[in-house]
Amino acid sequence: MATLKVEINQEMPLLTKNVIQERINQFESCGLDEDRQNFHNNPEVALEKLGTAFPIASGRMSLAFAAESLRRFFGPEVYNHSGTLNLKFLRPVRDGDTITVHGTVTRQEQVDNGTLVSVDVYCENQDQDKTAVGSATAIVP
Repeated sequence: MATLKVEINQEMPLLTKNVIQERINQFESCGLDEDRQNFHNNPEVALEKLGTAFPIASGRMSLAFAAESLRRFFGPEVYNHSGTLNLKFLRPVRDGDTITVHGTVTRQEQVDNGTLVSVDVYCENQDQDKTAVGSATAIVP
């Protein structure tokens, strides 16, 4: 396994995902009854429950995008074994949005089994509006 070298203020490569209703529906149907109607897949339920005229993507989609970005940055052998991610969702993501995940290394700390690397992470839409912000860590051997 190659050793990952990271520096404070290093930016992760950007990861961009196009969000379309079909993918939102697929994401929501994993592990659930495919016919279950909710504010992620039904505009009428979204209007009734949220007051929006459109369904919104689950925050878990943004979480999955950010986790994918971190796995690519740290490598799956590091991130899958020691990675953490915590996001706060700021605004809805909807059909037609393009979400880009950003990350910047903010801290490094020596720990027993390597270097604990901290990363500030955020997702933004095509209008540069932040849709989620948070932090992540991984222990680099």
